[in-house]
This record gives sequence, structure tokens and C-alpha cells, in this order.
Amino acid sequence: MRANCKRIITEGTGCVPVSVLTIGMMDNNCMIVSDGREEGAPAMVVDPAGDAQAIIKALGWLKLEYIVCTHNHNDHLIALPELVKETGAKVVAHVADCDIIESGQPGYFGNWDAVAPVHVDVKVKDGDTIKLGSLEFEVIHTPGHTKGGMCVYLPGFDGKPGILFSGDTLFRGATGRVDFEGGSAKEMRASLRNKLAPLPNDTIVFPGHEGLTTIGIERRRVIEAF
Repeated sequence: MRANCKRIITEGTGCVPVSVLTIGMMDNNCMIVSDGREEGAPAMVVDPAGDAQAIIKALGWLKLEYIVCTHNHNDHLIALPELVKETGAKVVAHVADCDIIESGQPGYFGNWDAVAPVHVDVKVKDGDTIKLGSLEFEVIHTPGHTKGGMCVYLPGFDGKPGILFSGDTLFRGATGRVDFEGGSAKEMRASLRNKLAPLPNDTIVFPGHEGLTTIGIERRRVIEAF
């Protein structure tokens, strides 16, 4: 079953523009970021939820180089097999979540959310970087939702705030669940306080679900309260 994109918002307040596709049966956020907007500019998709063809359409003339999976849950990976087949982009995931991604997963709610096995080309760890043209994103390992859950951070430049793709680690006013297999409240607390709290207050957070927020806002109501 295809679940076409419900809306696309291009957020330009951070250090680079990010297109956010609200897509899939669970209203996931799928992000597209690129080093420039000209034809052939290198691009990265974060969390390929929903419909691969809708993502490809949103990419337009950009050249997809990386598909980043912030964690191994089905709803964030549904478009991954087709997107890889159509674009040849390299798949990036934390080493602790790669086995499940490479093994494939049956659907939790029927066939629509089943995910076929996909090879992970770039297996990353905490502190690794993902280079996209002139941009250099930092991998921040944030277990708690899954063992290999991670965020991807681009520091601010040119006087504009940095951006954080937080997956299901941090939402607007909440965190991801810790009661699934591989989840841990203790690890989530450490991830929030030791990994995300040190980021600048004005860092714009692009979560895996719901609306955008900032580290400063979530430090007060989530990170320090968890």
C-alpha cells in the first residue's frame, strides 16, 4: 500500500534549508537536506518513511547520495528498499541497528509496513561524520528508543543555528518510547542529558514525528525532566 506525502514544508531558518515530508501511515517526518539547490547538488534523505516515489519527486533535480536511518523501526524504513533500488544511494545506519535493517522485518500492522532486507553501506558509530558536499554532519549515538538510535547534527554557520535530525529520540514535548525491544529508560536519560543537552539552545530539532522545536525549548520541558 502506498501512502503518499501529506505535506512538504521547506524550513529555511537553520543553517541550511531542509524539506520535511510528512508521509506514511503513521505521519512520519522524512527530511531532505542538500548542499545547495542547483541541479545535481548532493542530497541526503533522513528516515525514508512512506512512499519512495513521493520522496523521489520531492528530491527533484538533486542527486541523492545518502539515505540515513536514525533507527531500525519499520515506519521509518518503509521506502528504503525501493529508494535504494531507484537511486543507488548509500545507506547509513548505526552499527548497533544494522543487523535488523539488513535482515528485513515483517509488518507489525499487516503487509503495508513490512520492510525487505537492505544492505547498510556505511555503518557508523558515535562521533563519526557524514560528508555531504561541503557539509559535515556529526553522528550522535543516542540509545534509549533502540540500541542503535542516533541523531545527526550539523553545527550552525553564517550566523544561523545548527540543525539536529533527532529521529525518535526527541520530539516536541516528548521522547521516543523506551518500552519496545532494545529500549531503555536509563539509556534514554543518558542520551538526552549527556549527548543532546550540550548542544546550543537555538539548534533546530527535526524529529521523526510531529512539529519542529529547538534544543533550548526541550531542555527545559523534556531533557532535564526525563
